[in-house]
Amino acid sequence: VSQSRYIAGTWVLSEASRSDGFGWQYFRSALEEGVFDFYRNGDAEYDDGYSLMRGTWRIRTVAGGYYDQYGNYHDRVHDIWEVNVRDPYNRTSIDMFFDEIVVYNDRIIATHYDGYYIQRYIFRRI
Repeated sequence: VSQSRYIAGTWVLSEASRSDGFGWQYFRSALEEGVFDFYRNGDAEYDDGYSLMRGTWRIRTVAGGYYDQYGNYHDRVHDIWEVNVRDPYNRTSIDMFFDEIVVYNDRIIATHYDGYYIQRYIFRRI
């Protein structure tokens, strides 16, 4: 069952961390200052008070390998998440791709492996 229907709403990035396999380290992603709006039709917005970026989001179910929110590797069917928003006036954009997404009632936990670090983003519903 896809998690898409649970994601509609307003979210903020509450935590970004990364692991090289030896524990998690927090980092600033530059997205903490803004607010994401995800709509049921797949539209997305990000507003940080300086620019309003608009675009799309989507969740797809795929088969393959990924790291979960605990840093464990799995090779099975799972959901991936893409968010692409841009502001054509100041030519800024945010393009996020996550290898796994888990949607809870009040938070989203998404991970991405970049070849060295497992990055984990936790979004909180507001």
